Amino acid sequence: MRTRSARLALLVLGCVGTDRAQALPQNAVSDLGGTSWQLVKFEGSDDKTLTPDDSTRYTTEFESSGGVSVRIDCNRGHGTWKSPGPNQLEFGPLALTRAMCPPAPLNERIGKDWAYVRSYTLKDGHLFLSLMADGGVYEFEPMGQKAKAGGSVKGTALYRERVALPPDAVFEATLEDVSKADAPAELIGLVHVDRPGNPPIHFEIPYDTSQIEPSHQYMVRGRILVGDKPFFTTVEGYPVLTAGHGNDVELLLHRASESSASSQPLEDTYWKLTSLGNAMVSIASQQKEPYFILNSETRRVSGSGGCNRLMGSYELSGDHLKFRQMAGTLMACSEGMETEKAFLQALGQVNTWKITGQKLKLFDATANLIACFEARPMK
Repeated sequence: MRTRSARLALLVLGCVGTDRAQALPQNAVSDLGGTSWQLVKFEGSDDKTLTPDDSTRYTTEFESSGGVSVRIDCNRGHGTWKSPGPNQLEFGPLALTRAMCPPAPLNERIGKDWAYVRSYTLKDGHLFLSLMADGGVYEFEPMGQKAKAGGSVKGTALYRERVALPPDAVFEATLEDVSKADAPAELIGLVHVDRPGNPPIHFEIPYDTSQIEPSHQYMVRGRILVGDKPFFTTVEGYPVLTAGHGNDVELLLHRASESSASSQPLEDTYWKLTSLGNAMVSIASQQKEPYFILNSETRRVSGSGGCNRLMGSYELSGDHLKFRQMAGTLMACSEGMETEKAFLQALGQVNTWKITGQKLKLFDATANLIACFEARPMK
């Protein structure tokens, strides 16, 4: 089991380590192999202590084969671990999703500290991970039985083209909670399959059953990466688990050139708004046309709502797109203000995108069409 955005957001992965330990010291295997831990606190060398609000959202699971699965708030990841000597511990590169979790001091800290862990100690049933150069100590306790209660979504992934996958291909599938239309999808489960071979690709996404709410909506997305770049990807989410849906799913993947690249690139293109949902947008006389441009160098958004200038930032990972900190000038126009307001609200709900020729479509987390655009020459 291996656990981009946003996405969910849209979902970006770090480097996946290929140096999985082949022979771990027996004492390390007996100490850590097959164990699961949840974070109690972090004590820095400056005597400052960071404590998670919910320990079950910060976990580490050691595999006896040298793999390690982690959860950092709403993100999950997978990497490797090794023990060069007694009570020594080192982690390999961590492949971690990059969903936008609520701000928390530990979220960024753990990711930065991961590569600096050098030793471990077991004391009174707790696990202590020490950073190099006395950088601090992470204290863990055994993961509770509730956190271990697991289910799984099983599925197959297909694509229709007669294309053989290269040896370095990686298949990835995510299980996401997409219940909140005004918030990024929350990652519930993630799986990686190295060298998946030709389709059908069989996969199983494990998840913590305590995270599943009957009233929520859950969807599965998948993609095939080659050299950390999308090769095939789903263009919509597939519902599972609730609202009458089961835990089996069949994904249809499309060439990435059909969804995340085309004759017209998403970035550095002038995108004119043509419709919101299924309603065509009409431009009043003397009114500017609503549009946006994504600057690939600065990752900034510029544009117009028709009356006011728009600005903000964005996050892009494969077919996942998120607009962040959008703002505008405060002029009041006699016409077009309702369209401008709806345009801004739509940008705040964007989760995925698709380009066909010169046309761009934006979708929310439940794969509903939000807005359509046409590429126009830069003005």
